[in-house]
Amino acid sequence: MTPSETLNDQASEDLVAEVRALVRDGLPVRRAGARLQALPGVRTRATDPSDRASLCGALESMLREELDRLDKAEWAQAARLLFGADASTALALLTSRRTAAAAAAGYEVHHFRKRIEPKICELVALQLRRASDAVAAAPAAPTLHPSRGPLVLPADVFAWEAAEHQHSVASLWGAAYLLRAELVTVARLLSMGAGEQQIALAADRALWRHAQVLAATAAYRAAYGAALLHTAADVTPEQIGASAGWTPTLTPTQDLLLAALGDPEQGFAAFTAALAQASGGAGLAATWRRALTGRTGSDQKEPT
Repeated sequence: MTPSETLNDQASEDLVAEVRALVRDGLPVRRAGARLQALPGVRTRATDPSDRASLCGALESMLREELDRLDKAEWAQAARLLFGADASTALALLTSRRTAAAAAAGYEVHHFRKRIEPKICELVALQLRRASDAVAAAPAAPTLHPSRGPLVLPADVFAWEAAEHQHSVASLWGAAYLLRAELVTVARLLSMGAGEQQIALAADRALWRHAQVLAATAAYRAAYGAALLHTAADVTPEQIGASAGWTPTLTPTQDLLLAALGDPEQGFAAFTAALAQASGGAGLAATWRRALTGRTGSDQKEPT
């Protein structure tokens, strides 16, 4: 937590108080304060934002994610134990959860309750708010609705041009969602402690989908420019791609190579073969795997 990222206004203090209430109750989340329920990240995840149970489920999902990536790594296990996100303290009373958390953090229980637990609650509140701010700032995908019949366009050049633009936008969002699916898979496998080969394969599939995002981004920019047409804000194609989630930073040359190989009609096997044959492709793949997974197994080393 940086000095500029403190929670010292009244709304933020209320949010911290509601996080402390979550600690008292423990997981699963059965009730939540109004400020937690109103977080954009919670309402976006909820299947029915008007339903309290749906909001509680969405909040729990978001809370577990933030506990898994707590900014202060030395408190991560203690925080999971405290909230009951760890199997060993799931459904336990607060006293038991706090005792286990204090032991994991290396503190006496009284000191932990007075000094460390409030800081954990503040950090979790900060991360929940930060994640929600990111959701609020992210571009919104087009809203889709069920249709009772096939789409019929008039024989009009303007309708055709509009359809071509919709195709480009849908392709861009589709690529972003496919990348998101692979990034989530990588995170799940890492959390499960899966084997190195399985994790490496998932990372390679994420790279394949990332290449398709870059290709769709380049295609949109070439056809329509640097900002999406017909949007209230200046949303760029790159922002849509970035909404899939964090990806390792690559060099401009590597991005160009991936974009050239990101043909959506090309399957995974063809992509990996083409990348392996390209100059610098094998090193790019190894760098991506290492950055995305944090693993440096023998099957993930750069070739010499």
